[in-house]
Amino acid sequence: MEKAVLIKNDLGMHARPAGVIAKIANTAHNEVCLCVNSDKVDATSIIDILTLGAVKGTRVVIKIENQEDIMILNKLVDFFESGFGER
Repeated sequence: MEKAVLIKNDLGMHARPAGVIAKIANTAHNEVCLCVNSDKVDATSIIDILTLGAVKGTRVVIKIENQEDIMILNKLVDFFESGFGER
């Protein structure tokens, strides 16, 4: 399963939100990935997430391997849609 989200905050996907994303993804039972264009990274790795270079307006696809991780997918979507909780 997958859902597409947009980076909404002005600073893009920097270290703090990458850390939160990795923490959420680490609670999944299966693989969670983030995709930007043709780049696919492990969502449990802060460094991998930062290599995406996702700035404001970037379309990110969040992918989960198994339906049992749907709550993780939804948490990540909510986090992106909140602008990473930043103003």
